[in-house]
This record gives sequence, C-alpha cells and structure tokens, in this order.
Amino acid sequence: MKSSRPRRLTQWGLLVAMVAWLAPASAWAFKIGYVDLQRALNESGSGKKAKAEFKTKVAGLEKQLKEKKDEIDRLKSQLEKQSVVLSDIERRKLEGEFQHKQLDLKRRFEDSQVELQKKDAELTGKILKGLQKIVKDIGDQRGYDLVLELGASPVLYYKKGDDLTEEVLQK
Repeated sequence: MKSSRPRRLTQWGLLVAMVAWLAPASAWAFKIGYVDLQRALNESGSGKKAKAEFKTKVAGLEKQLKEKKDEIDRLKSQLEKQSVVLSDIERRKLEGEFQHKQLDLKRRFEDSQVELQKKDAELTGKILKGLQKIVKDIGDQRGYDLVLELGASPVLYYKKGDDLTEEVLQK
C-alpha cells in the first residue's frame, strides 16, 4: 500500500510537467484580483446601515432582558427579606415564582441569541449577494479570470494594484 502513494505522486508530477511543457505560455497567464469582503461589509453604506440596524435590535433585546433580570432581583430580595416571616406555603409559592422567572429569563436569553444569529445571517447574506454581483461585474469588465477573497483564502502576497476592495466599495 505505501509504495503506491509515491508512485501516484510521481505520476501526477510527470503529468503536470508534461502539460506545462506542452501548453503555450499564454494559457498560464491569468489575471487575478483580490477583494477584502470583510472590509467591504464593514465599510459599505449597506454594511453600515445593517450594523446600525443590528445594534438597535441588540439594544432592544438587552433592554427586555434587563427588565426581566431586575424583576427577578426584586423577587429574590423580597424572598430573602421575608423568608423568616412567611408561612411555608407562601415561601414555597414565592420560591416557585422565582424559579419560574429564572427559567423564563434563561429561555428568553437563549431565544434572543438565536434571533440575533438569524438576523445577523440575514443582513450579512443580503449584503454579500450584492457584493458578489459587484465583484462579478468588475471582474467581467476588467477581464479578471479569478477574484479571491483576501480574508478567507491563504493569500500570502498580492499586488496592491489587483486589490479591488476600494472599487467594490465605491460601487
């Protein structure tokens, strides 16, 4: 088994070398551009608008959760202060209400996290579709064979002249 792997690698290497030798030099000349989509998301007008909308959503959910937490804190304080004065039935009722409200707060927190993740994905998805169309249009207009994303790929070097991010932001 081990001896077949080096043989396959050698065969692939020979195949690549033959294709490179037989192919004309112009076939290997690709025009490649780069776009920093994260930067485009953050700095574009639609990205800034989406970020503001998302912050508003977060603030609203935080306010709701804070109100619930304050209510639970008041109930806890009431329970601690009155626990010695209350009858067993009243104390158990208050403790049950406290536990119920704690569980409700936990559920609301988890639901809000899911809601925020969905909202973020929705807003980001819309913007990315628009950015992809812009990148495609620029690529077609300027004759690029390939446009890579700077943040997602392991690009270690690129010519600054091939960075299309600024042009994408302008459009």
